[in-house]
Parts: sequence; structure tokens; C-alpha cells
Amino acid sequence: MQAHTTQIRKSITIVPTTPARTTAHIAPDLADLTRLSIRQVSALVGLCDQSIRDRIKSGRFPPADHRDGPRCVRWSAGLIRRWLESTGTAVQ
Repeated sequence: MQAHTTQIRKSITIVPTTPARTTAHIAPDLADLTRLSIRQVSALVGLCDQSIRDRIKSGRFPPADHRDGPRCVRWSAGLIRRWLESTGTAVQ
């Protein structure tokens, strides 16, 4: 598991574009089916965990598409990539 997490960290880069806005770059070699935790998603999109949960409730962020347990949800990297592209925050 540690090697897999390290690979994800190497594939994801957060680049500040302005003081208030960051752009997430997801490496193309990161598999679309890789499952990301809420902390990894938070780092990618530049929002805190609670902001992501609030946006899910209001329909402004995609809900997790994998459930690993009663309190453990994950997002596929492809889902987050598509959401970033649709909001105009990802630069490939």
C-alpha cells in the first residue's frame, strides 16, 4: 500500500496559479480507476474536506463512486479529472 500511495503522490502536482486559486495537474499515466481518499481529492481540488462534503450535499461536487466500508469512500481519479476539466481548473 505504501508504494501505491507514493506513486499517486508522484503523479499528482498542485501548482499555485494565483494566491487564491490552485490548479491540479493529474499525470496522464495515473490510471482513471485509481481510488483516491478524501484527503487526496482535497489536495487535488484545493478544498478542505468539509467544503467537499458541503458541495456534495448541494450537488456542486460529484459524490464518491466507491465505498470501501460504512465510513470509507473513495473517488476514482478519472471522475476527479473529468470534474476538474469541466470546471476549468485542470490543465493537461
